[in-house]
Amino acid sequence: MQAKEKKNLEDLVRIYTVLVFVVIGLLITRLVWLQLVETDVYASRADAQRNRLMAITATRGDIITSDGTVLVTDRPSYQLTVEYLSMRADGEYDEALINRLVRVVQDPELTAEKVKEICDANSGYLYKPVVLKKNLDMATVSRIEANRDTLPGVSVEAVPERTYLHGMLVSHVLGYIGEINQSELEEATVQAEQAGEETLYKMGDYVGKVGLEKYYDETLRGTDGYRQVEVNAGGRPVSDVKVVEPEAGNSLVLTIDADLQQTLETALDTTIAGLQSQSRSDKAGAGAGVLLNVKTGEVLAMASRPDDNVGQQNRAIQGRYIPGSTFKPVTAVAALESGVATDSETIYNPGRYWIAPFIKTTAPIGYYNLYNGMAKSDNVYFQEIGRRAGIDTIAKYGEALGLEGPTGIDLAYESTGDRATQGLPTAQKRQMYQNMAAESSDMLFDKKIAALEEEKAAALAAASTEEEKKKIERRYNSSIAIAKSDKLINHKWNSEWHAADTFNVAIGQGRQNYTPLQLAVYTAAIANGGTVYQPYVVKEIRNHAGEVIETKEPVVRQEAGISEETLTRVRNAMCKVTDVGGGAYGLFASFPADIQVAAKTGTAQPGGSGYRVGNKEYYDGLFICFAPADDPEIAFACVMEYGYSGSGSAGRVAKAVLEEYFNLNEQ
Repeated sequence: MQAKEKKNLEDLVRIYTVLVFVVIGLLITRLVWLQLVETDVYASRADAQRNRLMAITATRGDIITSDGTVLVTDRPSYQLTVEYLSMRADGEYDEALINRLVRVVQDPELTAEKVKEICDANSGYLYKPVVLKKNLDMATVSRIEANRDTLPGVSVEAVPERTYLHGMLVSHVLGYIGEINQSELEEATVQAEQAGEETLYKMGDYVGKVGLEKYYDETLRGTDGYRQVEVNAGGRPVSDVKVVEPEAGNSLVLTIDADLQQTLETALDTTIAGLQSQSRSDKAGAGAGVLLNVKTGEVLAMASRPDDNVGQQNRAIQGRYIPGSTFKPVTAVAALESGVATDSETIYNPGRYWIAPFIKTTAPIGYYNLYNGMAKSDNVYFQEIGRRAGIDTIAKYGEALGLEGPTGIDLAYESTGDRATQGLPTAQKRQMYQNMAAESSDMLFDKKIAALEEEKAAALAAASTEEEKKKIERRYNSSIAIAKSDKLINHKWNSEWHAADTFNVAIGQGRQNYTPLQLAVYTAAIANGGTVYQPYVVKEIRNHAGEVIETKEPVVRQEAGISEETLTRVRNAMCKVTDVGGGAYGLFASFPADIQVAAKTGTAQPGGSGYRVGNKEYYDGLFICFAPADDPEIAFACVMEYGYSGSGSAGRVAKAVLEEYFNLNEQ
């Protein structure tokens, strides 16, 4: 028995000995593998734990006017940053350090609690500097630097700060920048993935939000550099290992002229101030104007009011307005080009149109042809030639002249006008609108019918005799039948386009609206012979060395396909508007004979609740023009909300801008 136990013990010893040697062998093998094969891998990991990458923000490109005025640039600015780990000791905030920092900075808004709040918000980025305050003044910078030895982990960094050198000048066109949000980052990431590229953006980046800053963000932003920083065991920077300098962004040279822009903005402000002192236009305060080169589509000036671009829309490309009589040249083109009227045919104006709804005209009673009809803006004349042409023909030529869809300008968030209630009343839009109106009408009647059914059920439940129930049935059944009949009548009415709708469109009212930019583009197309250009604001892109790397060329969106004979007659008719007896004669009477202005005034009735206050009714004032009439160079469109009349509001702005363009103020 003892011999057997001894043998078993010896067997176990041998087994354990083998196991020990196997384990030792595995450890030696693993050690050899780590030392010889994976040396680079673990060395990299060690380096990664020792080193951190810190971004160096690139300088954003300048934005410059066509005449060399720098509107936007990046200037050096100082910001206060801290390292998150330096603010903490033994897992808690270092209260002594934070209080010392607050005393040095001397900013009532930067309290100890605020410092901790900002650090908490950035606790997920342990090695990224936390920005506590931007735009430090030099006194604050000096105090921080003087106390640097007692403020470990605190730094003053020089960073580029976006600076708008001329205040609010061109503000709606320029736009502004802000810190990227999550939805913007996700959108940029998706777009990059679709293009098979890596996204250029990360949280914390500043990006363009609207205007040129957004549209040309990738062009302007440049490429960030970085510092590879060695950190100690506590994660604090010790020294720079490598520095890659950032590459500055490219600059934009605009088509906009600084003097013309200033004139436009001043004229808008002056005109608005004058209108506000008049009872019929005392609600004036908003509007927009656009000046175009008719031969290229270059935007020479563009302004929108109010002029606070943060949170305010650029009405020049986003505001949609009933055009009023500024649409009448389209009606004239449709009638002449389709052959339903001639320029010399006269139509009698008895004071109102003779077909329901008998729309009145402000033109004197008498006979009108294309020329005096345009000069006096006679509603009867344009309703009649519009009736003859028909809504499809009017829409066809409005679309040919660029009034349907976005213009394609290189600015962010241009209105597309693709909803049923927007843009030109094309067949598709009319059908969309009619379906929507019919459905809305049906819903109202369905609610009324359902309410009657509920009342009927309640009345029947409360009735005590059969005779009483029969009376209730007869009464409610009759009311329900009438409601159902009215529903069918209203559905049919709302589902159809009516003659009155065409009359309204023909004089610039009704179911249509356009942006001031669209009105300017269409005016330019009439002026230049029917070419619809895509308007643009940037004409050159330059690198940080000032070298031109891209030049924008004019882009033709479409040719209107309108005969020169028709366009000549319409242009001549628009010249009558500024001639003796025309609606805008007083504005341009002092202009020299070789600078004749062709124009059209407009007084629009938007019909919204704000446009009727008690018995008082307000109107928008609109104005379109081009000059010189014999060889057009520029086209202008302006809308003045609550401006009352075109010549008395938007027309004044046009006069000031054209005087500046033709240097008439210097003569």
